[in-house]
Amino acid sequence: MTQPSASQVLALADSVGWKTCVAKERAERSQEGQFFTPPPIAGFLAGWFHEAGLDRPAIHLLDPGAGGGALTAAVVDRITSLRATGRLPRLREVTLTAWESDKGFINALLANLEACAAALQAGGIEVRIDLRAESYIDGAVRALDPGLFGTGEVATVTHAILNPPYRKIVTRSRERQLLNSLGMETSNLYAAFVWLALRQLVDCGELSAIVPRSFCNGPYFRDFRRDLVTRSTFHRVHVFDSRTEAFGRDEVLQENILFYLTRQSRKRPMITVSTGSLECPVEVRIPAERFVCPDDPEKVIHIATGSDANEIRDFIQSLPCRIEELGIEVSTGPVVDFRLKSSLSQCLGKQDVPLLYPYTVKAGRIVPPLPDASAYGDARIGKKPVAITVNDETRRWLIPAARFVLIKRFSSKEEKRRLVAGVLDPKDFAEGLIGIENHLNFFHRRRTGLSVAMAKGLCRFLNSSVADRYFRQFNGHTQVNATDLRAFRYPDAASLEQLGKASLDDSDQTAIDLAMTKLLGAPSFA
Repeated sequence: MTQPSASQVLALADSVGWKTCVAKERAERSQEGQFFTPPPIAGFLAGWFHEAGLDRPAIHLLDPGAGGGALTAAVVDRITSLRATGRLPRLREVTLTAWESDKGFINALLANLEACAAALQAGGIEVRIDLRAESYIDGAVRALDPGLFGTGEVATVTHAILNPPYRKIVTRSRERQLLNSLGMETSNLYAAFVWLALRQLVDCGELSAIVPRSFCNGPYFRDFRRDLVTRSTFHRVHVFDSRTEAFGRDEVLQENILFYLTRQSRKRPMITVSTGSLECPVEVRIPAERFVCPDDPEKVIHIATGSDANEIRDFIQSLPCRIEELGIEVSTGPVVDFRLKSSLSQCLGKQDVPLLYPYTVKAGRIVPPLPDASAYGDARIGKKPVAITVNDETRRWLIPAARFVLIKRFSSKEEKRRLVAGVLDPKDFAEGLIGIENHLNFFHRRRTGLSVAMAKGLCRFLNSSVADRYFRQFNGHTQVNATDLRAFRYPDAASLEQLGKASLDDSDQTAIDLAMTKLLGAPSFA
């Protein structure tokens, strides 16, 4: 019987993975963090492996969380395609190591690995299959920590290709304890998989992966980023235009990126960043120091995709102040609605005060919620409470109404902007007290308000196109954390007040951007 080609194995692996995936309930797939790699993405990742890196006497390919084996098949397809044209003359041996803890995939995965082996053997390459039907974290830690388990395996992996599971790691779980034994502190499986795979690479070994973009900033992934940029050199990054482009059939709205790096400390002077379709990506090359600033202790990763991205970054980085240097604090709204359900109301009564949700942020101002939620034509808004009762349980979470700047913590998939801010005018809240719900952040001076000019200027700065575009360079998820806002750079107080005093319509984006250019020298988007 004719052996299938590697391309046919890739299609079969995708089919097996997807069929097994849809056989599960969506909630179960989400809980396990399983999202299977479509063949075009698998081929794109495999295509980043350099021909020179593949042309060596022996290759050891690692595929942790292999599923149906689509990523392994994509690499094998690349090897056999090159081999068929007379290239890779030095390659004699390939080891295929695949980890998969879901027993539902093992039989099909083994069959696909055997088909991959047959395709390689047809090209005169010896193959060893190493299928590990267990937790990758358990096995990798066992290999990397001889003091704990006494194995002390030497790193032999030359190539790693990953679509790791996306799931939070419980603080006191066995997984967290194992990772901590290696000094790895991270809150998500995908970062743990990449981190472990990087440690298993030989010097100059290559790694391609598709992961959420959320690791690029924020305190939860700080240690991971620091180790990543210390041990490796980034060469390529691809950003998807749409949140659904990578895993649309899984109905996943996670913003993902593809990246390719090598394990070595030598820094590449330029990094290629692409966006758009995989068939015809638009590429820009950026200096390594613009990707990760050498002096940044947080090692925030900036992914600049537009022709004006460097100009935007230079402008924001040149601003003189952190928010605390302006005497201003930023906090997350203290009202967590599900914890105070019994005190929330759909109508504003005599013992109630307004409860502010993100929908109240409109065109640079805060619009008080209607007295009766049923008056909203939008069913999504109408289901939310508009008031919170003042009592012993809630009083500690309420704040005297003052001139705050509120900013949404989350943007919906329909919104084009990440930074959406508004100024709260205390005159609009006769009740005196307000509740600020947890999906909002607010700027204040020790829980008191800002001056009119400062509040308007800060709000306009946050709502400017240059601030929003810069924020998107390093923030890869829909959440705007208070930590990110504290790390942001701002104009000085006089400049913000000057911007706040400018006569313009806060619903007019063009007017805000022109004022930023005229008064602060921001890049023009006209």
